[in-house]
Amino acid sequence: MRSFLQIPIIIIIALLSFGAAKLKFETSLSKALVEKKLTQPPLKEGTSLQLGQTGAAVALGGLRSLIASIWNLRAFHHFENLDWIKLEESYGLVTTLQPQTMIYWKHGAWHLHTNASVYYNENMDLSPMRRSQMRQKYIQKGSALLEAGITENPDEWRLHLELARLWSDSYKKPNLPRSIEHYKNTLACSGLPEFQRAKLQRFLFYTMARSPEHSQEAYQFGYSLFKQSATNRTPNLTCCLFALQNKLNTPDTAHLDKSLLFPNHDTQIGWLENYWHNRRQDYPMNGVKEALHNLKTK
Repeated sequence: MRSFLQIPIIIIIALLSFGAAKLKFETSLSKALVEKKLTQPPLKEGTSLQLGQTGAAVALGGLRSLIASIWNLRAFHHFENLDWIKLEESYGLVTTLQPQTMIYWKHGAWHLHTNASVYYNENMDLSPMRRSQMRQKYIQKGSALLEAGITENPDEWRLHLELARLWSDSYKKPNLPRSIEHYKNTLACSGLPEFQRAKLQRFLFYTMARSPEHSQEAYQFGYSLFKQSATNRTPNLTCCLFALQNKLNTPDTAHLDKSLLFPNHDTQIGWLENYWHNRRQDYPMNGVKEALHNLKTK
């Protein structure tokens, strides 16, 4: 009798062990498929309530991309109506349904940090202080959406780049040290195409050059780019190096002579004049005005 009762217990233990092993395997497999972007991650808690019964049933039935497209159209409708709260909610849902689709993160963030922030900044029904507060609030909201996208897609260089551009935008309220870190993160992404690397390195240099506390680092980095390839010897990079040398009183051993920086006399005048016109972007201007005066009087 005792041995008879032991048989079901052994079977139950075996089934439980098999179930635990199967669950562990399926969890590991599911995680691997999500990381390789072969399947979507499970829906977040509360998403079904936002979708409603029909939408939730369709999404759970494997048509998440379709539901995301519909809600993306709804978000555009909210944009036309200047309903920024509903627009933010819509993109929150869209990115939950399709977290591996970069265009949703980028568009949602752009609506918030650009369209919504400009709307509040130009809304004369609000006090100047309130306009400034709301503008900054929506810039932060756009940044937060991009950061959420990076949490879901840590190696996605395009989202890191969007943050770098956002925080270096002179028409918003730039945070150059923050932008520098985002550019460095962009360059560290394994998925970054090599044909984009040199251009993004130059963008990192320009942002460093605009940040006074990074002047020395900017010069060293720009110097290495200038020496690295003729492709990097653009007018803006060359003029930035010229100004940084003057600002830092660079010793002769690490100094690029103007004959190396500029092809000829007339080109130097043209490049420095264009560079001087961009002084509102906070590029270093040390010695530029004086050099232009001396060049033109020769």
